[in-house]
Amino acid sequence: MLSTPLHPLLVHFPIALLIFGTIAQIIALWRKEFFDKAATYLIGSGFVTGLFSYWTGDDAEHFAFEHWGRGLRSLIHTHETYALVTLILFGVAFAIKLLLLFMHKPFKMAIPLVIVLSLAGTTTLALTGHYGGKIVYSDHNQNGAPTTDSNE
Repeated sequence: MLSTPLHPLLVHFPIALLIFGTIAQIIALWRKEFFDKAATYLIGSGFVTGLFSYWTGDDAEHFAFEHWGRGLRSLIHTHETYALVTLILFGVAFAIKLLLLFMHKPFKMAIPLVIVLSLAGTTTLALTGHYGGKIVYSDHNQNGAPTTDSNE
């Protein structure tokens, strides 16, 4: 086992890939050929790297408890919940994109649905990052519970 968790290193890949995948899917409304294909690859690779990031979160959780105490349990649970919702939203969006590759006559609302799912996923991705940042960058007291700065 490594002395530091892999999670903080891996999370940046799905963040970038999923955000750019969402942007590419929106641009594909006007420039379909290239950007629709790019969105499929970006969302797919973002989803897969997101799975790896999610799986490495358990080691990061143990690391946080060891170094900062169990007072972070609530923040970690919230971070983990938003991460799971993000994976579900982008997983469904990617499944629809894959389904469209094999359908002879795609259903009319497929692309708008993918865009809505991707935008919702990007929102939950931002919330996941926000809570992840609160876990890491909060001042921790001796009990491990984050303390708030009165200047915030």
